[in-house]
Amino acid sequence: MRIETVTRVGPGTLPLGPGRADCTAGLSRGYGTGVGQSAVVPAGGVHGFPVVLTSFIGRAEPVCEVVGLLAGQRLVTVTGPGGSGKTRLAAEVARRMAGEFADGAWLVELAPVADAAQVAAVVAAALGVRDQPGVPAGGAVARVLARQQLLLVLDNCEHVIGAAAELCAGLLAACDDVRVLATSREPLRVAGEARYRLAPLAVPDRDDLAGAAAAEAVALFADRARHVDVRFALDERTAPVVAQLVARLDGMPLAIELAAARVEALGVTGLLDRLDDRFALLSAGTGQRRPGSGRWRPPCSGAISCWLMTNSRCSARCRCSPDRSRWRRLRRWPGLGQGRGCCGWWTARC
Repeated sequence: MRIETVTRVGPGTLPLGPGRADCTAGLSRGYGTGVGQSAVVPAGGVHGFPVVLTSFIGRAEPVCEVVGLLAGQRLVTVTGPGGSGKTRLAAEVARRMAGEFADGAWLVELAPVADAAQVAAVVAAALGVRDQPGVPAGGAVARVLARQQLLLVLDNCEHVIGAAAELCAGLLAACDDVRVLATSREPLRVAGEARYRLAPLAVPDRDDLAGAAAAEAVALFADRARHVDVRFALDERTAPVVAQLVARLDGMPLAIELAAARVEALGVTGLLDRLDDRFALLSAGTGQRRPGSGRWRPPCSGAISCWLMTNSRCSARCRCSPDRSRWRRLRRWPGLGQGRGCCGWWTARC
């Protein structure tokens, strides 16, 4: 057990340190810490985050802005549509800031949680908080974290928004030395919450295709394309095509990565030519298990979600009934990844 006698700093008053330029020294280390008997919490570092297999492209400004928000706010929620890169951004922020917290940064993945009543229990399990007789899971978590200094990342809160908000409100009230970084398609709407809307990646200006390689969306496509085709390179022939491609994909990271995975078979020109058949193009391939979630992701569910959320015509139709209620039912369909049979009516309407 580690016990230190230090001077405590009040919540919300943490100054930026001397490392302001690199956006990672946002919090003071003036905190008392200790490991409670009801939890097993290793000190420092990152915990629960999946191993990173690809490079983090762009997003320098959003990372710095979120780090800055966490320096002065105890709850920050990164919002945006599905496929916009919220999870990856939060993980990058956590890795950069972990050293500023005596007890590190911890990830709790809420995507697999089907019952909102289990949110607090899932958080407790991820943090190693043991059951306490007669004490609700949320209360047990608050008791333990009241003695910790850490960054808690709650990923994918939107489908359990009420329970996540209730838990965060309790932690803010009981744990002065805990910062919470949440990702969600909508805000938690908790008192003291700072909201950060994550925009798509920057795409090249239509009149400046010569500078396409500098755009974040193009850089992401090129990096992921090289993973499947080591000979791929941006040149005078491919750069303008990729610029058009990522613009058509609205700069959405998930859609860009799915498209880049097909570059070896189709080439960038073939991708652009076939982009009108988006569902067939972006759904090919094998299903995958999201790291840390334990849930199998159907091969095209991410692409469909991304496109229905970002395509302007579909988004406009989703704002009103009856299309909105149909879309909600479609999103929850377990067989969503089985192809165009369950989605053809929607593509026809869009």
